[in-house]
Amino acid sequence: IVKVRFSPYIAELIEFVVELNPIPNEDSIGKDVTVNWKMFNGFDTKKTFWTDSNSLEMEQRTIRELQREDETYAGNMYPITSAIAIRNGTGTQVTLMNDRAQAGSADLSDKATIEMMQHRRILKDDGKGVAEPLNETDTSDGLAL
Repeated sequence: IVKVRFSPYIAELIEFVVELNPIPNEDSIGKDVTVNWKMFNGFDTKKTFWTDSNSLEMEQRTIRELQREDETYAGNMYPITSAIAIRNGTGTQVTLMNDRAQAGSADLSDKATIEMMQHRRILKDDGKGVAEPLNETDTSDGLAL
């Protein structure tokens, strides 16, 4: 569920509240739940975006092309502690501010898109270091993000 509220004080401010149900595991497949914001009207980021660096400064990031068959798009996801931004050639900037640490990227799944990871469930160990699955077993009615 995505709730949208427009600011009565600042015309350019829009608030989104995303509510998620638990991720099912009946099919034994892990899932990544993302919310994507798509910009239209020729918005071109040239695969460059900015993420906050521990809430101190914005760090420029560039989408890197996958070099090997075993690489995944997760290598282009970055920690977002407070904001992610994209700009086009005309100086227009879109900034997404979040209220908790998440992973995020831009131009990853589609051009002129900001993608924020909302929840992730991996039912088997991926062999990348933690030696356990990422299996959140929230028993409430869902995650309010």
